[in-house]
Amino acid sequence: MGIPESRLRKWAHRGPQDASKHTHDAIRGVLKRYPPLSKVKYAFDLQGSYSNHTNIQDDSDVDVVLELQSTSHYKASSTSDTWKLFRRDALGALKKGFGEKYVGPGNKSIKVKETQSTLAADVVVCLPYDTHARDSSSVEGITFWALHDKRWVVSHPKQHSENGADKSKGTSQRYKRTVRMFKSARNYLESKGRIDADLAPSYFVECLVYNAPDGAFKKRFQDTYCEIVNWMGRAHLGSLVCQNEQVRLFGSSPEQWSTKDAREFIGQLAALWRDWG
Repeated sequence: MGIPESRLRKWAHRGPQDASKHTHDAIRGVLKRYPPLSKVKYAFDLQGSYSNHTNIQDDSDVDVVLELQSTSHYKASSTSDTWKLFRRDALGALKKGFGEKYVGPGNKSIKVKETQSTLAADVVVCLPYDTHARDSSSVEGITFWALHDKRWVVSHPKQHSENGADKSKGTSQRYKRTVRMFKSARNYLESKGRIDADLAPSYFVECLVYNAPDGAFKKRFQDTYCEIVNWMGRAHLGSLVCQNEQVRLFGSSPEQWSTKDAREFIGQLAALWRDWG
């Protein structure tokens, strides 16, 4: 019989949006009111699952990107110094707006703790970054310094979002609901102690589903689950890409997934269907 259609449909539901929008607006207001940032040109955008409509009921943290768009305000001698000055001002704004005890540094972002009126948030302070493709064109990205890892990280949230939207069009708007279904299945497996919490991060699950052929996204959730898990079991993982299509999904960098972990996750998804009930 497998997992009931009603359960899969429930897993595919999108999580609430009001709290994420309120958190986003609250952070935007805090930054706008901070005098040192009033002369700086920057972009502030929601990213991650809330932005891409793949958030589920259990998602809590809100991801936002704070990108410096003009460096003329900071008289810095290097890109690194420019980023440090911009991050200093962003950190100062958030501490003043939310209170010292609610704000602190993380590895890749400034961490804003949950309050009575806002969700927890990760604020990624970054600079623009152009990735040069093989055809000599450039792809817009962002870059930021990972404090604990002591390295520059490059990300492509714009391409991730655009490619997700295109995938949705190509699958009769079934792609994002399918991502939510598999993210919920991952959470269910974790809650039952069948996988470790760090085995299949949400971003990697989304990217894995992105690589599935458009024809695998069926009208019925049961058909979609089976088609995609069967495809996962046959797929040559080394050829798959992240949703931004700029980076391979599997590899040795911290921004890539382990094929061993992915195979374990895929096996558990198959077992979940086979053993249900």
